[in-house]
Amino acid sequence: MPAKSRSKQSNRAPECEKQRKIPQRTARGGRGKGAQDEEGIEGSEKAAILSPSAPEQLSAHCPHVRQTGSTQRRRESAGWSAALAMPSQDVVVRIKKRAKTLTLKQEEITKAAGIFNGFIDPFISYLKECPERPYFKKVTKLTTGSYYEFVKIDHPDEFDVMLALPVRSYLYTEVVDWNGLYYKVTLQRQSRSFPKSFLLEDGNTVSPVKVLEEFRKHVSQFIVSSYESKQVPLTDRWKIKLSRKKQNSPAATVVILDDKGDEVVSIDLVPALEVSPPWPESCGVGKDVEKWLGKKTKLRNNPFYFVAKQPKQCDGYVMLFYIAEVWRISFSHIEKEILNNHGNTKTCCESYHTKCCRKICIRLLKSLFKDLKKNYPRQLSHLCSYYAKTSFFHTLTQWKEDSDWKPSDIASCFLRVLDDFIRHVENTNLPHFLIPNCNLFYSFPPKDLKFLLEHRNGSFKDTVLWLSRGIG
Repeated sequence: MPAKSRSKQSNRAPECEKQRKIPQRTARGGRGKGAQDEEGIEGSEKAAILSPSAPEQLSAHCPHVRQTGSTQRRRESAGWSAALAMPSQDVVVRIKKRAKTLTLKQEEITKAAGIFNGFIDPFISYLKECPERPYFKKVTKLTTGSYYEFVKIDHPDEFDVMLALPVRSYLYTEVVDWNGLYYKVTLQRQSRSFPKSFLLEDGNTVSPVKVLEEFRKHVSQFIVSSYESKQVPLTDRWKIKLSRKKQNSPAATVVILDDKGDEVVSIDLVPALEVSPPWPESCGVGKDVEKWLGKKTKLRNNPFYFVAKQPKQCDGYVMLFYIAEVWRISFSHIEKEILNNHGNTKTCCESYHTKCCRKICIRLLKSLFKDLKKNYPRQLSHLCSYYAKTSFFHTLTQWKEDSDWKPSDIASCFLRVLDDFIRHVENTNLPHFLIPNCNLFYSFPPKDLKFLLEHRNGSFKDTVLWLSRGIG
């Protein structure tokens, strides 16, 4: 694949969202007065979840999308679709019962809100106000992740914040063989406000490794100064600590501990380069999204971001090392916008308007993943919630009408979402929703994907048994 590049004079893009205090999350598709969450579905190791299929070997990198009709024909001949449409009354009752448990306690939200806002607001002021950090004067806070998508499970104890740094007069070049996921970023001319400590020896290439290292230093310095000056209110009650850097994580993770040393809240602070549109050629939002959310939904008018996450260099499927000094493209803000504007009526789940069960379905799927990983931590360590969200996006484009997601039909809707994920696993193909030529299963070890498929000779009957035993 030839390298693609684009040169662009970057104008400062407007902040793509209104900053909101956590307790008042009122985005469409949200939870009204409170937040909703979910507990893990207690599964049975004696039952199964997925249908067996011999997965094809995945590419070492990001293979192109593969289409196959054999799986669908096999399902139709077995009556799979009919079974999904008519779950037993017992399963319906149990799924509805589980769905009702997915509400976070208001006191937990209020407590987490105070801790989070007590840290993030002073930290951003610290970044912007100090003359020693002129480049951070224009930093933009973007709240992302499952909490702000209103699909958080368990407790409101994890928050994701992307701190966007503007890049002017830049050139980004796609890294070959990664189908639009990774890029190198260089400056076309020097900037007084752009710190040399962010650049490689050539004086032009922006280093994700150095940016993250420098950012972590600022986070650490802020924590020390906040204790010394007592300027951060929460330091009288809580202990703040910067976690050790996780391998290939683009975040500086701050944890808040109580007086017993127990972790109360963790905050992932992700430095990112903000790039103005147009998007790279490999990225896009298809016509299916226009049919679903409407032609006036101009997602491509938003900027996009680069975060400091590098690809894995593999020999077969054994990871050898990470390829340094390249950036991974991020559309987390677009994904949040899609989830929070999920209905085609534009009033879905708003107060006094029609409700749907879309987000309850994805929470159920995420909790199902959580329980599977708990039961099989070694085999399913790669089963992450981003797979659930991506598969869910594809389901939404196929079932566009709000009437397809009636709360009274939660059982059938959830089994539909689950079935679509199973289909992706059977085909060993889960396309990135905004980078269609990238198969996200490229990083899922084939033997573990096969385990997911062949687990206990899974059939629809076994799936229903699993749900019957595990939900409620």
